Amino acid sequence: MNYSIFKDTMADMTYLEIERLIEEEAVVLFPIAVIEEHGPHLPLGTDTYLTYAVLKHIKKSLEGMGIKSVIAPPYYWGINVATGGFAGSFTVKVGTMKAVIKDTIECLEQWGFKRVYFLNMHGDFLHSKTILDITREIYESDVKINVYDIIPQFFASLVGLEGNEVYVLVQRDEDVRNRQPQHYLDIHAGGVETSLMLAEFDELVDENKARELQSSKTTFELLRKWQRGGEEAKEVTPLGYCGDPSNISIEDAKKFILEFTSMTAELIKSTRI
Repeated sequence: MNYSIFKDTMADMTYLEIERLIEEEAVVLFPIAVIEEHGPHLPLGTDTYLTYAVLKHIKKSLEGMGIKSVIAPPYYWGINVATGGFAGSFTVKVGTMKAVIKDTIECLEQWGFKRVYFLNMHGDFLHSKTILDITREIYESDVKINVYDIIPQFFASLVGLEGNEVYVLVQRDEDVRNRQPQHYLDIHAGGVETSLMLAEFDELVDENKARELQSSKTTFELLRKWQRGGEEAKEVTPLGYCGDPSNISIEDAKKFILEFTSMTAELIKSTRI
């Protein structure tokens, strides 16, 4: 049970504990990820595990700032386009994802929570765009709860955000999010994610297998083909990973988590001033 994504979340609490957190004006940290293939060395739940793990660190950091928070049960029925052609990559329709998350937010509002922060560490464009659209639609509705989408700068630029949207928190330090080789991409089940999983959930990683794997040598030119998914993605990454799984650095992974946690906690704090 050490790797349970429900540990230290609402799912392991009683309703009385939830009521107490509402009275204490705790904010809700909402992990939104997917279940998808992650090569022959990582579990399907990698993105869900990592999003949940990072929020546990953020929760602790917020406590040091005097901000109480609670982690919602991780959401993992998301959208997979690039990896959709592989077994194990569950995907749902945009409308389905919107409906479930909006219904969940309505529950949090009815109970009395005032602020919710979405965090997503799954890179699929449509998945990320759907979360952003959900956040905007909630903001424009009559729901009386503040919901924020925490996104990296490159995604904000990609979707044409101006940067002053009140429902968006932009992580402006791109270097923290995108530590990539100069020529080949490492964006899915490569050295970065393998290192992060070893740092947080080493029992779920086949490290020996990871160290045997060769770089997928995916260039920016091949990226667009890979992003279309299906058989085209399989041609680019036949073993289901985009990067170099053998390029493992636990030290870099821990540094990333520390920097990411600090930056994100400060963003959350800024909305409570």
